Amino acid sequence: MQLTRKLLSSRQGTVLVALGAGLVAVIALLTFVNRYKDSLDQRADPVTVLVARGELPKGSSGDRIASKGQFQATGFQRDRIKEGAITDPASLRGQVAVRDIAPGQQLTTADFARPTDSVLSRLGPDERALTVPLDAAHGMIGQIQSGDHVDVFAGFIVQADGLGRPRPVLRVLLQDVEVLSAPKPGTTRAGGVSNANQTQNIVLRVKEQDAPQVAFTADNGKLWVSLRPQAGAEASGPSLVVLDRLLTGKPPIPLDSTGSTKSGVKRIYQGGL
Repeated sequence: MQLTRKLLSSRQGTVLVALGAGLVAVIALLTFVNRYKDSLDQRADPVTVLVARGELPKGSSGDRIASKGQFQATGFQRDRIKEGAITDPASLRGQVAVRDIAPGQQLTTADFARPTDSVLSRLGPDERALTVPLDAAHGMIGQIQSGDHVDVFAGFIVQADGLGRPRPVLRVLLQDVEVLSAPKPGTTRAGGVSNANQTQNIVLRVKEQDAPQVAFTADNGKLWVSLRPQAGAEASGPSLVVLDRLLTGKPPIPLDSTGSTKSGVKRIYQGGL
């Protein structure tokens, strides 16, 4: 008390007391504001962020995570949200996971990066990117673009055991196959002018078990691709087209009607189906 009176007895002391009181008031105000802000944050609506449904190994495709719903939208209070937490599935497009992500873990921008090859970001664990060489007619070069979906046909000239002459056979090999990469119209591998007979590469996204069939056909037969509508495309299922049925106007042979025995294969070449 005496110290206060002593300080107030001089002008300099009065200023010091005033400054001290002001400092205490500022501290009290800041404390009140911070506590009020914390109380508002606690009462605020949760923020929805993306959380992994299951384990996502390093290298997982962001496109597949988004399209297959391998995440769930979960609400968190603001103080529990990780820095860079992803709120929009569109942010995963074109990205791959750069580290293993545990089930229930929030997805953040630090967990993903854009790969040097954009094809990698669109492949799932059971999928493969397969390059096939096609000419302008068989591959619709210049019309097919990355992101389009096609049907794939396999054509062969074959000769069954015991038959005298080879016969042409065409099979609907795969349906609804995504094109990962395709050349631009009017370009060649060297950047010159393209022609109808020149082969150019397109990259298809196929299932792991289908990749050998496509590769075998590209090496030993003839591949065709047919562009599908962007929406509402119907599928009739894999089938075989043979000369006799084509000439007589009969529909293609469903693969489940051919049988898996040698005699069933012979009937195809002999026009028995």
